[in-house]
Amino acid sequence: MIKRINSLGRKRIPSTSISIAVRDGDPRRFSASINLPENGWPGDAIVVMEAMCAGSPNVKRIDCGTVNRLSVPQDSPLDGITGKNVFFSLKVIDRSEKIGRLLGVADNLRPTQTGKQTEVGRRGILPVEAKSLGQRLWQLEFREQDVFLLVNQDVPGLSEQMRSDPMIYSLVYPEVIRRVLYKAIEENVDIDEDDERWQTLWLKFGRNLHPSKENPPGAHEEEDAEEWIEQVVDGFCQMHGLKDRFARAIKGASGSDE
Repeated sequence: MIKRINSLGRKRIPSTSISIAVRDGDPRRFSASINLPENGWPGDAIVVMEAMCAGSPNVKRIDCGTVNRLSVPQDSPLDGITGKNVFFSLKVIDRSEKIGRLLGVADNLRPTQTGKQTEVGRRGILPVEAKSLGQRLWQLEFREQDVFLLVNQDVPGLSEQMRSDPMIYSLVYPEVIRRVLYKAIEENVDIDEDDERWQTLWLKFGRNLHPSKENPPGAHEEEDAEEWIEQVVDGFCQMHGLKDRFARAIKGASGSDE
């Protein structure tokens, strides 16, 4: 069990401080290099890495020693982590309190070297992962580290169609953007913070699509948030010409020359 952590006052650890390589196998294995920035943390604060993958609740926790005495994992097994979209977090935790205080964190760390079993690097802000979903075709999964678009693995080719088929893309993605932005605004993060949290990345994505490039409203400005999100969705539809793409796809599918 992962113990409770108090995250007040935490500092972001630059993603450039960590390098991760994952090697194919059963289970896969990974190695890392860690170069912690000078932040005045206690020398006995513990350092841990956590490995996760899209579509799975499993979290593998790897002890990496302390700030003053790092013990960086080399050729460590990733047992229980089975998906292709593997990501990591690095945490510095002060255990002098009853509930460990999170002093520093780096989220959404993707391996820079992999084999065929693992995706390399970050795949944008919405990784697509196949999973058994019963009669549902797609579902959003929000986790602490990222948000994923899950698609039904029992429908052949759906993962690829979700990314490229103009009819599916035009119907699904505006609603995906709407839902994710609502959730991101609720999290009340600082959009100008330089980090890799999914909330920050998505709100910056929304700001870039907004017709006036406005920052998102606060979590308690519900009416303003709804208006901002709808303007972002309109901007997305306009940028990609979704109505025209959908109409052309329908025309092509029907074989109509009109």
